[in-house]
Amino acid sequence: MLAHCPKCASQLLVPVEGVRASSGASALQCPHCSGFWVPPEVVALPASLTILGTRDVRKAALPLENQRTGQCPEGHGLLRRARVTWHDPYFLERCARCGGVWFDAGEWSRAVADQLLGNLSEVWSPAWRKQLSDQQSHDSLEVDLRSKLGSELFSALRTLADKLESHPQRGVALAYLVERLKHPEADSD
Repeated sequence: MLAHCPKCASQLLVPVEGVRASSGASALQCPHCSGFWVPPEVVALPASLTILGTRDVRKAALPLENQRTGQCPEGHGLLRRARVTWHDPYFLERCARCGGVWFDAGEWSRAVADQLLGNLSEVWSPAWRKQLSDQQSHDSLEVDLRSKLGSELFSALRTLADKLESHPQRGVALAYLVERLKHPEADSD
């Protein structure tokens, strides 16, 4: 079966030399956009890490076709897209039927750097989406607080919070702060 690139549609994918599982499955690359189609049994191969890593070149600007998903190269229908990170986001696409994953140019190296290859399927889980949502909420809160309090006070509060986070008596410290702020005139030193 001829496999077409999910992003370039008319381009045929070519096997990547040296990246083949015992099942016969192989990593495939698009000669036009440089993206990779990687079946699940190929992701874990030590050769995949090295060979795909050397062939994976991150593009300076994301082409328009990277902003959408495409069809499974093995003919199983539309790929499911998942956001991987909140900051400097990138998206991976996976086939729900065969489990193959599409990596746009530069995404294989990013997934390796983010240590995702050991359990790549987690990227499509509800827990992963919740983690990204929590990160977005946390970041938005910090931006809002920095705007309202000013950078100097926000930085001081963040430093204090970091120190108290693992302190065994943090409850005592928080109680002191609450009491101190309720009655600022009571503390005369």
